Amino acid sequence: MKMLLEFPHRVISTLRSRFRPDPAPDAPAPSAGKGQNLLRLHEYQHRVIVDIFKTSVAGFFAFSLILLSFALHTLLDPRSPSWLAYLMTAVSAALAAGLYRTLREFRSYSENYEEITEQLRAKVVQSLRPGSAPAAKAKGGVEQRLLSSLKPREHKGWDAKSCKACGRAIELLVTVCPACGNDQEDLLVN
Repeated sequence: MKMLLEFPHRVISTLRSRFRPDPAPDAPAPSAGKGQNLLRLHEYQHRVIVDIFKTSVAGFFAFSLILLSFALHTLLDPRSPSWLAYLMTAVSAALAAGLYRTLREFRSYSENYEEITEQLRAKVVQSLRPGSAPAAKAKGGVEQRLLSSLKPREHKGWDAKSCKACGRAIELLVTVCPACGNDQEDLLVN
C-alpha cells in the first residue's frame, strides 16, 4: 500500500528531472549566485528581443504583401483611380525598406549578443574559480563588477544618452558609465 502512495511522487519527480533544461556546457553551476542570475536575466532578455524581432519581421512582410495585393487589385479594377495603386506600391516599398532595416539590426544585435554572452560567461566562470582573488566590493555588487569588466563600447540605438563626464554614448538606464565609471543620474521609471 505504501508503494502505491509513493507512486505519484515518483512519477512527478521523474517528469521534473526529465523536463528540466540542461545547463549550457560552459555555464557555471546553479549555485553561482548573483553572477548566474545576471546571466539568466541576459538570456531571458535575449529571448524577448528575438521574439520582438520575429514579430516585427513577420508584420512588415505581411503588410507589405497585403498592400501589394491591394495595389494589384486596384490596377486591374477599372473603377479605381490609378493613383491609388501607385500610393499603395509606395507605402509597400517603405514597408519593405523597414523590413530590410529590421533584418540588418537583428543581425547586428545577434553578433553583439554572442560577443557579450561569451564575455559574461567567461567572467562568471572566472569569478567562481577557487583561486581567483575577490575584487573590491563595487557599489552595485557582483553584477556591476561583471558588467563594468566588459569592454566598454559606445552605445548605439534609440535608448542612448551621453555621459556627463566623458561624453560617450551609453545606455539610457545605466547608472554608472562603463567607460569612465562616473555615476549617472537615475531616470524616473513608472
